[in-house]
Amino acid sequence: MSKKRLTLLCVAVAGLIFLPSVIINKPIYGLIAAFFDWLPLFTGWMRFSETKKIPYLHITLTLVAYVFFIVWLFIPASNFARFSFIMIWFLAVLSGADI
Repeated sequence: MSKKRLTLLCVAVAGLIFLPSVIINKPIYGLIAAFFDWLPLFTGWMRFSETKKIPYLHITLTLVAYVFFIVWLFIPASNFARFSFIMIWFLAVLSGADI
């Protein structure tokens, strides 16, 4: 399986865990999803050098999404943080899909 397919598989698994965790307001499950979301970066499956450009939009959106995730993790009653997280995370996935 190619590195790109492994990356997309990990992000898909993360999304399948993130969405229910946001709906049922269980941020602890989001930690499991975050593991799958960041796995391609640490395993080397996601390499930016192949495209010869750095995906600044994807990186920025991902970091902003995880700021909201951390707020949601520590303040589970914050509906603004959890819904902002999932919306911005989804935009980050879309912006990184063509990397």
